[in-house]
Amino acid sequence: MQVDTAQTDTVLAQPPLVLISNSEALEVCWQDWLQPWWSGRFCRCHSIDAALPVLQHLESPIVLLDAASPEQAEQALQRLRSQLPQLPVVLLSSSPQQSDWQALLADPWNDYLYLPGSSLDTIRRILRYCQQLQHNGQGATTPPLEASLMNGYDPELWRALQREEFELFYQPRIDLRRGSICGAEALIRWRHPERGLQQPSSFIPACEASGLIVPLGYWIIQEVGKTLPAMKEAGLDGRIGVNLSFRQFQDRYLAPTIERLMQEHLMDTRTLEFELTETALCSDEEHVRSTINQLSNQGVEFSLDDFGTGYSSFSLLQKLPITTLKIDKSFVDGIPGNQDDEEIVRAVINLAHNLNKQVIAEGVETRAQLEFLIRHDCDQVQGYFFSRPVPLDQFLNLLSTNRRQQAL
Repeated sequence: MQVDTAQTDTVLAQPPLVLISNSEALEVCWQDWLQPWWSGRFCRCHSIDAALPVLQHLESPIVLLDAASPEQAEQALQRLRSQLPQLPVVLLSSSPQQSDWQALLADPWNDYLYLPGSSLDTIRRILRYCQQLQHNGQGATTPPLEASLMNGYDPELWRALQREEFELFYQPRIDLRRGSICGAEALIRWRHPERGLQQPSSFIPACEASGLIVPLGYWIIQEVGKTLPAMKEAGLDGRIGVNLSFRQFQDRYLAPTIERLMQEHLMDTRTLEFELTETALCSDEEHVRSTINQLSNQGVEFSLDDFGTGYSSFSLLQKLPITTLKIDKSFVDGIPGNQDDEEIVRAVINLAHNLNKQVIAEGVETRAQLEFLIRHDCDQVQGYFFSRPVPLDQFLNLLSTNRRQQAL
């Protein structure tokens, strides 16, 4: 038996959901997509026998029963109802013929949901159905799905993820001692079918507000995993940085889900780096520490993005396995020439090195900025002076060119 629980702040008293299924695809869907959107408890059991003791300790649960056939469903329902006669059960089936299930649907405590696959549409249907069931069966005043999601919900963004309209670009990082590419930061873009290529500032705030950033973040990790073999073949010698939002840390299963994605795509964890914001570090210190330590033990490294723009806790820098500090572009813009920015950049570089950490300067656009950073022993840089964020095929070409140059 596997039990999943999730708790979020909400005004809705949503009932526990119990999934009884042996389907790996549905389990992936359950963990990666459904969890961020439901404020009640989650339980996932592989059998009726495993589910019964769980159900007996839950108040007003809704059961999602994955059944391959009406005959299988009938046997399972008999076992459930022998212990819990008035238990709402939703029969999940990949068969579009609801008529096959009519005998079971004569029971008012049974219902049927056709799920053609494991996708965003699957989750939206389950959520809408369960909220409607709660409204009809328990006298609750639950609003429809769109109203119940957090502020900022945008169905167009959901569709964009489902239709694979998002795309990853890569901005190279340069090792200042070797003068070569030593990795990149993965940056998301939205290739809108009508408005063209959209920058993150036009859609990430809505993803953050609605919680869509959680499944979107998993999609990004999965896409990086798919392309890592091609990058290594082209000459990648370093790590690919992936941003983790503070909202992603509200997912209590962040670490195990990332671990599963890494195993599924056979990722070399030595080529992954997760970039954190100071907001993420301050959101839930115990959970953040546990998550970071768990992933660090797998070989993943962590960097602290936009360092100096928030309220960093130096004690956290000592407690957490953060290997790199990233100097925010707002400070790099003022060098050389602005005395305050120069002092901040020097101080961050010295602090990082004294703590045995690397330093990356973001937003390097001029030779004067580059020379200042070289003089003060900065480790790596990224910015328009070397390259804008580019699509995967262009990044692979940059890696191949870089490898040939280093071989000369």
